[in-house]
Amino acid sequence: MNIDFELYFEKALPVIKKWWFSVVCIPFCWVLAEQFWMALKWEISFSWNYPYPFFLSPFFFFIDNFLLIVHEAGHTLFGFIGGRFITILGGTLFEILLPFAIFAFGWYNQKRYVAQTGLLLTAFAWIESAAYAADAMDRRMPLIGNLPKSSHDFYNLFSMKGVLTEHMTYAWVMYWIGILTLLLFLFGRLLNESNMSMWI
Repeated sequence: MNIDFELYFEKALPVIKKWWFSVVCIPFCWVLAEQFWMALKWEISFSWNYPYPFFLSPFFFFIDNFLLIVHEAGHTLFGFIGGRFITILGGTLFEILLPFAIFAFGWYNQKRYVAQTGLLLTAFAWIESAAYAADAMDRRMPLIGNLPKSSHDFYNLFSMKGVLTEHMTYAWVMYWIGILTLLLFLFGRLLNESNMSMWI
């Protein structure tokens, strides 16, 4: 029996072009979700000390450090607005808003891969911030510049609002927002595709 591989390839090509980026990112998304699930559920140190598969380590290193820079910039940026609470919150806020702005830019300008990258970074920011929130009580997470435990963002934020004892509730909500954003990144093209020309 002769198999026309060229015909099969021509039929498969539109599907490959449509889904390759999502498929390539599945291992990254799986490890991200697993790492921070374990951090929130069992041991917070998994959020900064995790045995990544060797081929994923550079991606985690790059994204983690990129978002760290964005986070620290957020403290400075929102510090100009005034007020200790908004200055502290500004780090996490900017870490989430900047990737979302990248997504919005890509969406508006019909740049699919830019939009997807923005969603991936937004999901990463939510999930990573969830671990930071989960650490608010014990404050074991190493802080940049060896800052003291009293500088922990979420310890201060939750203490100022009187919700420190509920820190894990906030952490899990942030985690699941991140997971939903990851799913939107991976499978968003299935949603109402006929009205979403940028995903075609």
